[in-house]
Amino acid sequence: MELKDISRDKKKVKTLSKWLKRDFPLAERTPFRILKKLAESGRARFYFACEGDEVKAYCVLHIFGGYTQLLYFAVDPSARGAGVGSAVLPLIREAAGGTLVLEVEDPAEAKGDADFAVRKRRIAFYERAGFEMLKGVRLLIPGGVLRPMADGKVEGDLPALWLAMYRELAGAFGIFLRTDDAGAE
Repeated sequence: MELKDISRDKKKVKTLSKWLKRDFPLAERTPFRILKKLAESGRARFYFACEGDEVKAYCVLHIFGGYTQLLYFAVDPSARGAGVGSAVLPLIREAAGGTLVLEVEDPAEAKGDADFAVRKRRIAFYERAGFEMLKGVRLLIPGGVLRPMADGKVEGDLPALWLAMYRELAGAFGIFLRTDDAGAE
């Protein structure tokens, strides 16, 4: 498996935009024009994870304040359940070159048993890879509540860090931070 930076390949970037629409609900997507602008300035990178010429997964990284935020990570539907995510995540961590931060949907906000199970499974995937849930901040976005995780030490005022990251990203989103850690597991 190889991680290929496609940030400057217009055709592949267009494909990535279509896949983001396929794999992520509107409420969870940063407008693609903002992502492209960040990529053009070097503050975001787009990757395809390939086996030969076949794309098995993709991700979008946001570089901010000494950290790299994994904004989006998805495995192609035809390759899910085959260990692709577990194989690609170390490549993403290497590309990040430092502490990788991400958000997961809060299981406490799940809409039913199936949604709860998916959220718990996603958290367990990242925990098996060495990520830990960060305490003291929850992101309230139009699509629900997100919990931040990191694969290394994140220093300073967490709510302020996330607010600053999302100020850069959030052109069209309303992001609100709750710092009471209410409902955290």
